[in-house]
Amino acid sequence: MGLPIGTVTVATAGTRAQVVASGSAVSAVSFRARGSNAGPVYIGDDSVTAGDGYEINPGDELTIRFRELIDLRRFYVDAANNGDKVDYAGVAA
Repeated sequence: MGLPIGTVTVATAGTRAQVVASGSAVSAVSFRARGSNAGPVYIGDDSVTAGDGYEINPGDELTIRFRELIDLRRFYVDAANNGDKVDYAGVAA
């Protein structure tokens, strides 16, 4: 299994984007909002919305560690502005 690293682009603000489409079990994951983003991005599950999720401002990072393996497909990103991006890196099992 490859190291799960990539970028999620929220094409349309208010329309969440899944972090990965195929399974990647991880024991930790970091999300970093691009410094060039126009506004905050939001991390959450399939109910995340722009304005309702864990807010990350441009240039900021969130790292989550798990007691058990978690599938990255459970995470979604939304943004306050079209085209904003979130980089992610998971620690593979």
